[in-house]
Amino acid sequence: MLGLLKKRQFWYIVLVIFLITLTYRLTYTHEEIFNQIERPFLAVFSPISDFFSSMVNYFAGKVTSIKDIFYLKSQNELLKKKVDELSPYQKMYYELKTENEKLRRMLDLKERSYDYNLEAAEVIGRDPSNWFNILIIDKGTNSGVSKNMAVISEDGLVGYTIDVGKNWAKVLVITDNRSSISAMIQRTRDNGVVKGSVAPAPPGYLKMVYLPMDASVVNGDVVVSSGLGGIAPKGIIIGKVEEVKKESDNLMKFAIVKPAVDFNKLEYVFVIKNFSYAGRE
Repeated sequence: MLGLLKKRQFWYIVLVIFLITLTYRLTYTHEEIFNQIERPFLAVFSPISDFFSSMVNYFAGKVTSIKDIFYLKSQNELLKKKVDELSPYQKMYYELKTENEKLRRMLDLKERSYDYNLEAAEVIGRDPSNWFNILIIDKGTNSGVSKNMAVISEDGLVGYTIDVGKNWAKVLVITDNRSSISAMIQRTRDNGVVKGSVAPAPPGYLKMVYLPMDASVVNGDVVVSSGLGGIAPKGIIIGKVEEVKKESDNLMKFAIVKPAVDFNKLEYVFVIKNFSYAGRE
């Protein structure tokens, strides 16, 4: 009985060794056999595997795109926030730059006007009773300003003072119908008087009267102060001729003049406190 068991154990060992040897040889020496068995399974399951693989890649890409969208949105909101934060500074910078340019031009005007005694002033308001034609400036008798002094800007003649306090003055602009300034045509030297908003001049325009019939005034001619009358020195630009007509009595001509100054945008002006009556042309 014992001998029979030993004989069975022997054959079991021989069988195991045989199977191991066969497996080794089939795996490492006869791989082509497994390839032939594997191919049918691959033919069936490979498309399915590829499909699931492509689906995984697609959704992975979508997830990445969504992440990018959320990232870009957050960056966009951050940039908008920064722009909003910088906007007041940008406006402040623009305002300071604009004011600096205006002051620089005013300084240049003062340096060029060496024969005038100028007093710089800021427009601080308008007269409620005559909003468009009376300005209020921040200089008065304490600064040597008095009535009937000419007021100019970088563009030309603004008007003249009509009422003065210690630290303020009212300026009647030349477009007011009470204004009257001695003037001349720069090119022809013909003299006349410029009045504010007198018919048929439209509102905001000037009428130059007392022009001789033989005056060769044409559209585009520059009108300047003549220096007569003692208010404005000679040669201050008043405006340009836009139309020339005869008076109804056919004895004189008149011209419609567009002012050189935009009175609605005035911020800084100069008061001419003293000047040489010889003036400049």
